[in-house]
Amino acid sequence: MLISSSCFPFKRQLMSESALLQELKMLRERVDRIERILEFLVDRLLPEEEMSEDDREALREALEEHRKGETILLEEALKRLEE
Repeated sequence: MLISSSCFPFKRQLMSESALLQELKMLRERVDRIERILEFLVDRLLPEEEMSEDDREALREALEEHRKGETILLEEALKRLEE
């Protein structure tokens, strides 16, 4: 008995490499926009008295490291500390 692919509505579609790269590019652009919004919120909306200049610089550095992909998951950091 032959089963039509229409019987499997959740079948995964294969994407071409160019389509996948385009999707990744769009995701990166969305992440970049979110990061800019977060930086705006930190710079403009938080009262400066609540955050020292050292704290602001540390936050900027952390955001930059995250943007560059130089961060690791908290779970991974905790696992490394246990070793």
